Amino acid sequence: MTDAQKHLQLDAGNTCLKWRLVSGSQTIDSGRIDNKKNWQDELSAIVTTAGGISAAAISMVSGADRLERLQQILRDIAGIEPIVARTQKQCAGVTVIYKKVEMLGVDRWLAMLAAHNSHPDNIKVVVDCGTAMTIDVVDSEGLHLGGYIVPGLRLMKESLAINTAELETVEHPAHATELGDITMDCINHGVLAMSVAMVDEVCARYRNAVLYITGGDAPQLLDHLKSQHQRVYVPDLVMDGLGIISQHR
Repeated sequence: MTDAQKHLQLDAGNTCLKWRLVSGSQTIDSGRIDNKKNWQDELSAIVTTAGGISAAAISMVSGADRLERLQQILRDIAGIEPIVARTQKQCAGVTVIYKKVEMLGVDRWLAMLAAHNSHPDNIKVVVDCGTAMTIDVVDSEGLHLGGYIVPGLRLMKESLAINTAELETVEHPAHATELGDITMDCINHGVLAMSVAMVDEVCARYRNAVLYITGGDAPQLLDHLKSQHQRVYVPDLVMDGLGIISQHR
């Protein structure tokens, strides 16, 4: 990639489409598009403002129909065929433990690629705090040791709020882990305490690990983790992985 070339990286999740425009190793611009908005209009504006892009890469976890739509939008507005990330058994030093590698979410895989390539000589605990919270462990040889998937903070709060009158608990951010003295705080503090405890417990098993953490709710967890591990907070860890697979094609 020359300095003038601009690449668009797209991380399509369950709630929004995150995007980042890069040139070489530099991020030019970034943002997010709510899934309820018109992707074509929003992406057209991004491409127009950028003055054109030469390539694009996509991480998609929310359905083949949405992937096809996004691919067609990029063909229409930029005249390019985007790279679509697909989980591979071996890539960029990482070996996936799953027997059916296609069953491992591509966002988890990309996050592991990015973490391992940043700290290849360490064990990595890779945490993504999104709609679901995922935890994966990659050893110093790049072997994926396995992981966990549990509901994220919002999903846990929604499951408790369905049959209660205090629906504002879903929107109210968790800010503490002590015992609550009203229902709203009991829920918010409780789900945060559970998530923090799970991350701390996994880190305790791998005392020399580097903790990588990403996702929209990561800042809430970071303030309360007790683990003394080296922490690396990377908001765009999945898109860092997209950059890696683009280089390995």
